[in-house]
Amino acid sequence: MLQWRYRCSFIQIAGVLVTTSISELEKRLRNEEIRKHGSYEKRTEHLRPDGYGVFVNRLIEQDSPYLLQHAHNPVNWYPWGDEAFREAVAQQKAIFLSIGYSTCHWCHVMEVESFDNIEVGRLLNQHFISIKLDREQYPDVDEIYMTGVQLISGQGGWPMSNFLCPDGKPFFGATYFSTQEFINLVRKISNAWVDNKAELERIAAEHQVSIDKVLQTRGEITHFQNLVKKLDGLITATVQSLYSREDRSNGGLMGAPKFPQEPLLLLLLDQARRSHDLEAMAFVDRALEGMARGGIYDQIGGGFCRYSVDENWLVPHFEKMLYNQSQLGLVFLEAFRLNRRIFFERVLQQTLDYVQKEMEAPEGGFYSATDADSEGVEGRFFVWSESELESSLSSDEFKLVLNLFAPSNAGNFEGANILSLHRPIELLERESDGRDFFNRVDDVRHKLYSIREKRVPPLCDKKLIVSWVAAMADTFLKAGFELNRSDWTVSGRKALDRIWSENLDKNQRLYRISMNGSVSIPAQLDDYAQFANALITEFDVLGNVVSLERAETVLRIAVQDFWDDDFGGFFVGPLIRGGPSLSRSKSAADSATISAVGTIVFALQKLAARRFQIEVSFDARYYAESASSFYSSQVEQEPLSHPTLFRAVRALKDAGSESIQHTDGGRCKISVSGRDAIDGREVEIRIMLESGWHIAVPGDPETAALPLSIELLGKSGWTIDRIDYPSSHNIISSLGSDLSCRVYDRSFIAELFLKKVVPAEDQSFMFGELSVGFQLCNERECLMPNRLNFLI
Repeated sequence: MLQWRYRCSFIQIAGVLVTTSISELEKRLRNEEIRKHGSYEKRTEHLRPDGYGVFVNRLIEQDSPYLLQHAHNPVNWYPWGDEAFREAVAQQKAIFLSIGYSTCHWCHVMEVESFDNIEVGRLLNQHFISIKLDREQYPDVDEIYMTGVQLISGQGGWPMSNFLCPDGKPFFGATYFSTQEFINLVRKISNAWVDNKAELERIAAEHQVSIDKVLQTRGEITHFQNLVKKLDGLITATVQSLYSREDRSNGGLMGAPKFPQEPLLLLLLDQARRSHDLEAMAFVDRALEGMARGGIYDQIGGGFCRYSVDENWLVPHFEKMLYNQSQLGLVFLEAFRLNRRIFFERVLQQTLDYVQKEMEAPEGGFYSATDADSEGVEGRFFVWSESELESSLSSDEFKLVLNLFAPSNAGNFEGANILSLHRPIELLERESDGRDFFNRVDDVRHKLYSIREKRVPPLCDKKLIVSWVAAMADTFLKAGFELNRSDWTVSGRKALDRIWSENLDKNQRLYRISMNGSVSIPAQLDDYAQFANALITEFDVLGNVVSLERAETVLRIAVQDFWDDDFGGFFVGPLIRGGPSLSRSKSAADSATISAVGTIVFALQKLAARRFQIEVSFDARYYAESASSFYSSQVEQEPLSHPTLFRAVRALKDAGSESIQHTDGGRCKISVSGRDAIDGREVEIRIMLESGWHIAVPGDPETAALPLSIELLGKSGWTIDRIDYPSSHNIISSLGSDLSCRVYDRSFIAELFLKKVVPAEDQSFMFGELSVGFQLCNERECLMPNRLNFLI
């Protein structure tokens, strides 16, 4: 920690302020502060009259907004890396490691109360080497110490407060402390380090062994085919367990705080789609209804906050994370594909439009988060007084707001109102006097949004994280295809192009972070997995073969760098990351973000299914199946922690009802899209064939192969009015006979016209599904017959 005063600096050493000439370190740090002055917020009360910090530390050299928030604390912070640990060894000091992220409310609270406190700074500087880590830069390091905190205290969260030996092993860990609690703790631990250092080292070694057991999982490996045989039973038991934990009144799981739990919702949607499980769909419907009506959802601007502190989804911590927008966007998209609820479509559109408007970078890509606080107060930007609403709106508009959100003079959050829909939107629409209900709602939303924009906005963390950006791009591409929004597909494509052009080095290794024109931090497995997965989606939606070639490159490098050749499974962090050599986790569990292992299994399966479209240099399906087998015991022991891996293994068994599917190694691609029509639905079935292959036309009696057929499955609630097939492209000799048959030998479109035969509110007919049957042949052979299912 360096303190600037005229031409001398005050360096706090062993708790004593001593005068010294300006050091090379201080020159370097002060020059960096001058260079960055005005480009970041100096969150400290220790400022000179000219706006420069009284204190400056090594965090000033970092780009992370979270680290820069602490660059002017009176704590002598080091960033994560070798230098800090060398100093700890040289000085034989314990390490204080603080982990958080830029938009974390309680991180800000501890920053103000403790880390900007002179007394706290004096104690930490005297007795510890202090390290500040941005968990979004190093999620693998965060996972190590979060596992330790959970083992030590039984709970976890941020800010995370860890005390380590110089070798990085933790002997104590917890989360938030008030100022006096923290001062008492620091004194107690500093005394223990002097008096009982050997005992703390013993405790740290034991804790590290326990952490390793959790993260470096090894168990009995089940052969892939045996795992597949167990799969349906395991998933059924898992979803039944979820049903017993549901909060049926508010939606989601029981208790508070309440998190969206997107991986579990995606598993339930997969179960609903594959098994026509009405109970699974009802669980998802209640959860999404609760979230979308609650304060966790920004009713004015769109987008979701990270979690709700109460069981009613009403009061959020107001930070908005990019990963929640991508994951919940995908959940709402999949739910809408199944139940066609207009409410879910509106929430999806508002969420993605919010990301485009407020989180998309001009050059492409998406910022990582916006803060919970503005003007130093949590939620101030988002809440309303009743009087402000009344004075800002016309009489009719205010009546509509009262009907929608029921604001009051007393409010529902610290004297103000978090806006939430107090009744279902469909019910409010039916009660409205007129057909333009949603237009009137949107007019009021836009008016209040314009008023809110005049307030001081929360901080936006403008770093671009590869995995988060790629996952958001994937959602944009899928939703753009389903809802025919070309602007969404453009946003997805631009984001992926930017990653490819900026974040790869000359050896095609990824950097995780992009910010201010530079890239940093070796990428995690999650970055490779999400990027490859999104590139494959880009290929499916836009038909660009280059995207699939890029995905193959990314996955090939991921297998080289993260697959454990000795024991199997994927490491989630890179081999080299700076700092001590600790656990290299292989966890496949889902967390706040979707599992990296589950995602890469998905991506490998998809690449294998498209392998004849490009040259694939490795056996992608082998690694997908081997990873599934490696984690089999972990999945069986902790099924609720691995919903994404469940879905990925299921996709290896059967692709399901995706809107775009490939078969026979990518020789045939079928995409299905629909649009509502009067009293029915029009469905376009686009079939693309690789050159040299053909399909027999429907109903041709001369063909020996299975001809094209399109039919509805089960009790769909729909009936086929007609199917318009194109004329045949060619007449060829039927393979193995003297007969001639009519075939399609290039891409074509069939159009399906459906009529509804049951009321939309009849939930026994949850969704419609059609089956497309055919057999690919060329002049030498016919492949096995195919039957693919699609939602309509």
